[in-house]
Amino acid sequence: MAQDKKVLVVGGGGRCHAIVDALSRSPQVAKIWCAPGNAGIAQQAECVPLKDTDVEGLLAFAKEQGIDLTVVGPEAALSVGIVDAFRAAGLRIFGHTKAATRIESSKEFAKVVMDKYGIPTAGYRSFEDFQEALDYVNARPFPAVLKYDGLAAGKGVVIAAKPEEAEAALRSMLLDETFGKGRVVVEDFLTGPEFSFMAFVDGERVYPMPLAQDHKRAFDGDKGPNTGGMGAYTGLPFITEEDREFALKGILEATAKAMCAEGCPLSGVLYGGLMKTPDGIKVIEFNARFGDPETEVVLPLLESDIYEIFEAVACGRAAAQPVWREAVTLGVVLASKGYPGSYPKGAEICGVENVDAKVYHMGTKREGGKLLTAGGRVMMVVAEGADIRAARQKVYDELGKISCDALFCRRDIAHVALDGRILDGKALSDRIKEELKERVGKLEVKYGRKPSLAVIIVGNNPASQVYVRNKVKTAIYVGMNSRLITMAEDVTEEALLQMIDTLNRDPEVDGILVQLPLPKQIDEARVIDAIAKEKDVDGFHVLNVGDLWLGRHCSVPCTPKGILRLIDESGIDLCGKTAVVVGRSNIVGKPVAKLLLDRNATVIIAHSRTKDLKSVTLQADVLVVAVGRENVVTGDMVKPGAVVIDVGMNRNAAGKLCGDVDFVGARQQASWITPVPGGVGPMTIAMLMENTVECFLDRVEKA
Repeated sequence: MAQDKKVLVVGGGGRCHAIVDALSRSPQVAKIWCAPGNAGIAQQAECVPLKDTDVEGLLAFAKEQGIDLTVVGPEAALSVGIVDAFRAAGLRIFGHTKAATRIESSKEFAKVVMDKYGIPTAGYRSFEDFQEALDYVNARPFPAVLKYDGLAAGKGVVIAAKPEEAEAALRSMLLDETFGKGRVVVEDFLTGPEFSFMAFVDGERVYPMPLAQDHKRAFDGDKGPNTGGMGAYTGLPFITEEDREFALKGILEATAKAMCAEGCPLSGVLYGGLMKTPDGIKVIEFNARFGDPETEVVLPLLESDIYEIFEAVACGRAAAQPVWREAVTLGVVLASKGYPGSYPKGAEICGVENVDAKVYHMGTKREGGKLLTAGGRVMMVVAEGADIRAARQKVYDELGKISCDALFCRRDIAHVALDGRILDGKALSDRIKEELKERVGKLEVKYGRKPSLAVIIVGNNPASQVYVRNKVKTAIYVGMNSRLITMAEDVTEEALLQMIDTLNRDPEVDGILVQLPLPKQIDEARVIDAIAKEKDVDGFHVLNVGDLWLGRHCSVPCTPKGILRLIDESGIDLCGKTAVVVGRSNIVGKPVAKLLLDRNATVIIAHSRTKDLKSVTLQADVLVVAVGRENVVTGDMVKPGAVVIDVGMNRNAAGKLCGDVDFVGARQQASWITPVPGGVGPMTIAMLMENTVECFLDRVEKA
């Protein structure tokens, strides 16, 4: 095979450096030019002082140099029709036409295509009138997702947590025309981990690349403003093979076919910005080019000749499926201090030549033999390893060889893979309470009264007092009537039963809760069964328990119900997964097992004294621990990538609240984990409120 091909790469950031680097490994490529390039690219290609949107200049240069293939990096060049111009001139070019680039350049176009062809994404509506958009947003739950319908240099998406934020964003987009005259797409807010899935696409032919995840926030812990990306990695532990297969078939390949049907076939890279939601994988956005910084961690794994792939797509002929190395890559961006706000330029960077890893330049220049900063994101160091931990260790070791006081980086890239994401029960319960608040208001209008909860507490147990106060406060917050009945520690069982009977017969009471535990002189089972089944908001009544196991309508126990909602929040599809429940109580363990079985999971129930408990818990894709003993499950007992739900609430020798799971150790293995406190506890109260509303509806609709 002759090494005689001449290639022009259009662009100049880290993404284009990675493309140039991959082309430099091709046995067919003799010469690479890059327009405009940067100081790092200049070490592997000849840089040309032409802007990426200077179509006429680039076309003239390609003709003059006899370029065999042009590869387009940035979306700006695609959106001004560089591919159309080159093809009209008979030149071979890798990239989408202006019409096909609308999959990125118009959010509304992308939504219409997805809606028409059944490609899963968030629900949406489009607006060009400011007041109509504002009224629609304010009539819906927050957060609100607002997207400018056009290219906005990565700044056209706002997730507004409050009405005033939404109004400011809409005013900027529609009235101030910050990004130009256009429309706004308002989307439903989705939850779950995001990831990037790129593919080479030629018509209906799709050649997938490894999955990646980038980190948009500027600072550690996903804090600070959004950026173009502060790092990325491959080898995502929270995405299963089934997830990947669905994303490939149901999203990327489906979109390629849809674009052909629309008369604007793809002929470059399709980037799927996807989210693993509780309802499955959905599209957040499409891009019509390589992602940045994902390209920098994906292309180093390519073993095939990238020129062969680029040329096949550009010519519209089939190519062999690309071969990717079985390894993990991780990259960290060095950015100018102040980025993504204002920042100085021209600081000297030293030590890059000593780095034993790939260094992709993003914003650099050379003056007087010195390497200087020339942008917000300056360079990205990428290392490879057998797993994420090894790649991460390598990249941070190599970063230490670079010195420049004007640069900073995140120190926690891939923390979501190494340390489980927090399943924040408080945040989820707050969202549920806001939804209930709106729902209760509508029910009062419809039925002429509010749902009502009666809570009985016996004695002065401090923990019970706190828990009951929280329940009553929450009931009041969501707009329900709440009645607190306090009885003395030495109350007789008959007196308590008489109070329950009175509440059972009270037509204004929809839900009854007796706070456990009860004093020794009272039979808890008798008390629970004394509550009318239709008012048993805790779901402990023997008839409710029976209906749960028989699959009939009933009050589902609050804690198990909350646990399932938290599992849903992780985005895991329980069908076919193995769930291990450590704890056999009738209040938590057994009902949770039943709910998991109903989701078609394989369920194993164990307890703290199960022989070789570790061998059981290591089978769990979902691990629920509810035994009331500190650290009964340690980190080495957790399967990598598992979802861990810690129901325990204990106090250690120092008096500090802790769970049944060693949080620090387990978090290093889990993909998602609940904290203690702040995990299951708030969800139990939220589910109690939800059950009360359901009991109310059952009663008023039967009346």
